[in-house]
Amino acid sequence: MASHRGKNGSGILSALFLTGLAWSSHASADESSGMHPSIVHDAQSPNTSWAASVRAALAQRIIRSGERVQTGLASWYGGRFAHKSTSSGHSFSPAEMTAAHPSAPIGTKLLVSSPETGRSVVVTVNDRGPYRRGRIIDLSHEAASRLGMLNRGVAHVTIRPASSEDVLEVAQAPDNSGK
Repeated sequence: MASHRGKNGSGILSALFLTGLAWSSHASADESSGMHPSIVHDAQSPNTSWAASVRAALAQRIIRSGERVQTGLASWYGGRFAHKSTSSGHSFSPAEMTAAHPSAPIGTKLLVSSPETGRSVVVTVNDRGPYRRGRIIDLSHEAASRLGMLNRGVAHVTIRPASSEDVLEVAQAPDNSGK
């Protein structure tokens, strides 16, 4: 019985380790631009929960690893998930600029760009997902609309952590979403 528990425990730790490696090899925060993922708890605090310390460690790995880019398929989700609780603890709103990512720290701002439409959006990670194989991010309805991918349902995208300049530039861009 004890050996069975050992296998399960090491499997969970391996999965967490691989999740951290997957994100750190694809996306990060750029420390020089002052961009840091939101971390709720200090990893050094004696009262920090295990999950919070893991999130903090993953966020620090991202900050130290330098900027990385992730490319792949994005999908979007909306209506039936409206008002349901997200991993961040907030209710999901299809009208907000949010996204679900498998391993980016909750609260991280990501720049999502579509080479097909030439558009970019800045989203805040507030949930986990996508749960469909082959997809790297799920965007809210509003983010997908502004990216110009509503009619197709999926789109090829590039994801990287958003700098403060990216947030300002995307916010000032004209809204010609062409839903």
